[in-house]
Amino acid sequence: MEDQQVACPVCTETILIPVEEYAELLEGDVLECEHCGAYLEILSLEPIELVVVEGGEDGFYVLCPRCENEIEVEAEGEAVTCDNCGYTFTPDWSEVTGEDEGRDYRN
Repeated sequence: MEDQQVACPVCTETILIPVEEYAELLEGDVLECEHCGAYLEILSLEPIELVVVEGGEDGFYVLCPRCENEIEVEAEGEAVTCDNCGYTFTPDWSEVTGEDEGRDYRN
């Protein structure tokens, strides 16, 4: 078996999983993307499939398209409601920024 490569669903950078570590992984384990800090749960191993999970040390943020209020985004594909104006929308995950990235928002 070879080292496994998978794209992070948040930043799309390649995550390299050495064969020794891959052999010990189980469905439900959580990995951290070394590029963006996203916490990713393993949904399946053959093929490897990851999903963004809540509870990471660093939050992910987006600006409300209506009032530009900062909103923390917990999981990809989920709708969020702005606490400021009440607008509900599903963020484009490519526009979500991490806490350590200086919050360079794009709409």
